[in-house]
Amino acid sequence: MYDALQKEIATYEKRTPKSAEAHKRALQRIPLGVASNYRHYEPYPIFVKDGKGSRIHDVDGNEYIDHNLCFGALMAGHCHPAVVKAVEQKLHEGTTFGMPHDQEWELAEEICKRYPVEMVRFGSSGTEATMHACRIARAATGRDKILKFEGSYHGLHDTALVSVKPKAEDYGDADAPNSVPGGGGIPKSAVANVVVASFNNLGSVERRFRENPGQIAAIILEPILMNVGLCMPQPGFLQGLRDICTKNGALLIFDEVKTGAKLGWGGASEYFGVKPDMICLAKSIGGGLSLAAFGSSRAVMDLIEAQQAAHRGLSQDHRESSLASIHSERRRKRRADALSQGDPELSRLDHDRRRSLAPLLVRHGQPGCSRPTLLVGRAMDHFGPAHGSRHRQAPRRV
Repeated sequence: MYDALQKEIATYEKRTPKSAEAHKRALQRIPLGVASNYRHYEPYPIFVKDGKGSRIHDVDGNEYIDHNLCFGALMAGHCHPAVVKAVEQKLHEGTTFGMPHDQEWELAEEICKRYPVEMVRFGSSGTEATMHACRIARAATGRDKILKFEGSYHGLHDTALVSVKPKAEDYGDADAPNSVPGGGGIPKSAVANVVVASFNNLGSVERRFRENPGQIAAIILEPILMNVGLCMPQPGFLQGLRDICTKNGALLIFDEVKTGAKLGWGGASEYFGVKPDMICLAKSIGGGLSLAAFGSSRAVMDLIEAQQAAHRGLSQDHRESSLASIHSERRRKRRADALSQGDPELSRLDHDRRRSLAPLLVRHGQPGCSRPTLLVGRAMDHFGPAHGSRHRQAPRRV
């Protein structure tokens, strides 16, 4: 281990004894001592006490600037007053009823105006959104196979947990990657129904369709591959996927759990000018609470109404999440409008943020770029080559 890293760890441990104690206690009842594997790191994770705005405090009283913001779920920051007020008022009226409420329609209307979909359904997580999208695509086409890209992450259902982070010895041909299960418990039949291609490699996609004629129901992808760092799509790649799907009668699914509320007001479909058949949303659309959505055309979503594709569940009744989303999204829309119309203060902040990154990139010898978007403070900061070719040569986010 590097001396500098050892010193940082020693400082960390000295500052966070209560987090160490909390983690030791949690290990007795919770695997890895955390509710999700992604929250675990050595020597132990920080245990959080509270947060407000852009800052959080741990159980030891240390204050941090929260650049993570719950993996992108908190676009308005912690405890935004407008969101807290709206949610608190609703809590006094009841939490969940398992019955329809007006916020469902109101949020659905907002989403359909913002993204190229005509109807939506809701859930609690990105995993649910992509799982239902894949199932509905199979129902719409009568086909079983889903095409995904090596290194991509779309949640924790069986279809998604294929070739997420395969080991180098399991890669296979870059033009025809192996379908590698992402751990135990995934049926061989599930793996067999997921074909894998390489991001930014249209030839590998076309090859998979030739090898599986009339069998692929959909392509699912993050329009910007983020699970491996950050791989931008090469010019023409997304449109090429659109054309391949149209030619072969398959659906194109954009997993916009990460890009949907950050890349631009209309997400990646607006930013890149490519219209998918389905869009999956989660994380920041919930305004800090658990919420997900998937949407498509009326013709595709009518499969649910016709009972030809199942979508049910008690936890689809998100009054508080829907309200938090509505308030958070409208606040961001006002900021986006102000920036696009030339608000001098927002433009200055966005410009200063991007300009401050330049000397850091030069100092560390890291090529990169920072792209302004409609949402100030949520521009895409891309460290590495202008376009990562595929996950095996992906740029590393620092």
